[in-house]
Amino acid sequence: WILVLEIYILLGMAEYVSSFITGFQDVVKKDLVQRLPSCKIISIYDGLVHYQYAGNSRDLEKIIYFNNTFFVLKTWKGKGLNFPSMVGAVSSEKKYYLINKGTFRVRFSQENQFAKVDKNIARRAEETVLQNSRLTLDRLSPTTEIWYSIRREGFAFCGQLITKREFTEKNLNKGELRPEIAYLISSFADIQKDDVILEPFCGYGSIPVQLVKKFHFSKLYASDIDNEKISMNSQKKQLKNNPCLDLRQADAFNLSHIEDKSINLVITDPPWGFYEDIGDVKTFYKKMFASFDRILKDEGRMVILSARKEELEEVISELGYKIEACLHTLVNGKKAGLYKIICTNTLES
Repeated sequence: WILVLEIYILLGMAEYVSSFITGFQDVVKKDLVQRLPSCKIISIYDGLVHYQYAGNSRDLEKIIYFNNTFFVLKTWKGKGLNFPSMVGAVSSEKKYYLINKGTFRVRFSQENQFAKVDKNIARRAEETVLQNSRLTLDRLSPTTEIWYSIRREGFAFCGQLITKREFTEKNLNKGELRPEIAYLISSFADIQKDDVILEPFCGYGSIPVQLVKKFHFSKLYASDIDNEKISMNSQKKQLKNNPCLDLRQADAFNLSHIEDKSINLVITDPPWGFYEDIGDVKTFYKKMFASFDRILKDEGRMVILSARKEELEEVISELGYKIEACLHTLVNGKKAGLYKIICTNTLES
């Protein structure tokens, strides 16, 4: 069985489904084939990608923005999909499992919510796994899971869960970006190797760390008004003694250490006013853009994450900037927008 499965994968027939944070499907579509050149995307939806990959399945664990990843047993497309017919289709065929030792349970998910099914259907799904593998049943604490999942777009799959990213929010500071979000923001920015980048609200360093680890650029200026955060960031192994990094305490409204028109790209997650007092948010944004306007080159770009979408869009419109692209997502349970903005350098000095 192992030999058959290895041949099956080497022939490029292995399919996977992976979930990721909502709103970033266009970013993932572009980034995934760059990170895994032998990957072939079959279809992509909001928060889910279905693809073929001929390489080692362990490579998929390195994709930072993947949450759950499944080895695909069967997929369906169309209307009126239901669990009884899906279980029947899977039980009528011989199946090979990527993880073939240990314990398992079967789960049913509809539109990202776990669903209850008739006991006879659940039992038939369990018997199919028992008959086609060396796995044993453990409904409480298994080492792997078999999922039947139906999505509202008319896509469904049966797959074996092979990786599950554990979210450790308790290990993050209040307001700190999760690493995978910082990575996706950076990927959205379409960074060029000769870009000079500024992150003026670097906080706990989520964005600078991902930039340094995963992207190629000319220089990065990272700063924050809080000196304690700068001291902490300076000790991180990715940021410590990096020749391409200028890390210092600085007020984002007074970037005196940066020359006029020297920055190609600003990538930042400025304060939202939920965890700190920033006064009137529109006034805050106007001061921020006035500071950026001085240091950005003509047609410089800004990539900004904010949960204050309405206020940010109003200020962008008032200043005559151009929103080149935007997407909407969830960050720490709050609806947020990620904007790619073109600087027209029209502000008065």
